[in-house]
Amino acid sequence: MFTGSADELRRKEREAAVIGEQLAELLNKLDTLTPGSVTAHNGRITGPAFTVRRIRDRWSLTS
Repeated sequence: MFTGSADELRRKEREAAVIGEQLAELLNKLDTLTPGSVTAHNGRITGPAFTVRRIRDRWSLTS
């Protein structure tokens, strides 16, 4: 749970929104390489020749 100030929370939310926007843009770029190839399910994002998955407390890429 977040315990900082309200201003800090808003700043972190704005930063998270920007990162989310960048992530969506990258996933769309990947999908243009092979349309329909990028999927998300069971805590994994898969695409042509890669899988991103959560391992412990980090996201990791496997090829």
